Amino acid sequence: MSKYKSTTAALLLCAAVSVQAQASDELDKIQREVGIMEKILTAALKQDTDNKVRNVSSSYLQHQGVVFSFDVRGGSRWSTVFASVPDAPLPPMPDIDFEELTEIEVLGEHVQVISDAVVVKTQEAYQQAMEVMRESAERVREVAEQERDVSREIRDLEREKRDLEFDRRHDKDAKEQELEKRKQALQASIKELEKEQQKLSLKQQEMRKELAEKKQARVKEQQQQLAALAKQVDKSLSLTLCDYGSGLRSLPNDEHVSFIIRGVSEGKGELVKVFKKSDIKKCVVGDIKAAQLIDKASSYRF
Repeated sequence: MSKYKSTTAALLLCAAVSVQAQASDELDKIQREVGIMEKILTAALKQDTDNKVRNVSSSYLQHQGVVFSFDVRGGSRWSTVFASVPDAPLPPMPDIDFEELTEIEVLGEHVQVISDAVVVKTQEAYQQAMEVMRESAERVREVAEQERDVSREIRDLEREKRDLEFDRRHDKDAKEQELEKRKQALQASIKELEKEQQKLSLKQQEMRKELAEKKQARVKEQQQQLAALAKQVDKSLSLTLCDYGSGLRSLPNDEHVSFIIRGVSEGKGELVKVFKKSDIKKCVVGDIKAAQLIDKASSYRF
């Protein structure tokens, strides 16, 4: 190999090593800055949402940007639980299926114990609401059982009435007057029981309607709480990026800062928000406000 070619190869190798070392140095800087921003975000989100944010983590995708992810523990899980309780059908009205309530009790055993006073109060409110729902469902079941008992009595009396009619046709020695008197008594009893059955049926319908309304009101309340919590998260993210976004100085200007948020969607999906680094810089220097920054972010559920 000529001296010129050897020199060129050596220069290329040195350049490649230099570029690689520079890239590694840049990644180290980004990693440090992202780690600091993760701590800042954790503190800000917990303060702004009354400690409803957990498990904040971060990662970096080269040529794409920084990705933060976290869980929000609000009313969404409980609203889903209430929504999952099936509406009981109207007459013939079989037993209410209480398997859903059993699953709720099992779920409660696995709820993470958190000493935070706010979370404890929220959990107590949830348990009280569930107890109200459970008591209402128990009352519906009791009425349904009463109605079934009346139905059985009616069937027994109808059977006895048929037996009397059979005796009248086949037992020539039977006292016709006594049989007729017993038949009339049975008819009167059946009529009274049918009235009672009708009252119980109407009562059961009213109670089922009341139970459905309570469930609907509770779900609506949880949805409102969830929407309010989502707004708190948006505000916290935009303010934090505007106040501390300059800390991500090593992140290239054409990349992004993304957030994967679990727990603010009514389904099982995640909410994704993507901010441009250039927009964050504008907010840092005051060219746009925090409310404008959140509006500029791309937002979707996945």
